[in-house]
Amino acid sequence: MPHCVIEYAKPLKHIISVEALVEATHQALIDTGLFEPQAIKTRAHGVEHFRIGEDEANTFVHIHMAIMPGRTDEQKALLLERVFESISLITNVVSSVTMEIVDINKQHYLKVIN
Repeated sequence: MPHCVIEYAKPLKHIISVEALVEATHQALIDTGLFEPQAIKTRAHGVEHFRIGEDEANTFVHIHMAIMPGRTDEQKALLLERVFESISLITNVVSSVTMEIVDINKQHYLKVIN
């Protein structure tokens, strides 16, 4: 834990380095010290069909972080701040950057390691 899923407007893959975005996000999660590095999972998905407002040229990056409960509001704020700082130079050409942190309900989560 955590699961970090980056959604981005697919046209951005020609403008920014999605690989660098994943690496910067992943490293920021490690640097917070809130998680065991080997437990962090970061991935990105390009979204081909989307609309943002009325301008068809708008683009987005949305980072969803699902974590186990137990972190304080201050720790979550630190996490958001660190991730944003780490990606800000990569995403400075993106119309909208959003992030969210969601606590996973342990009773509704299954993990199997083979």
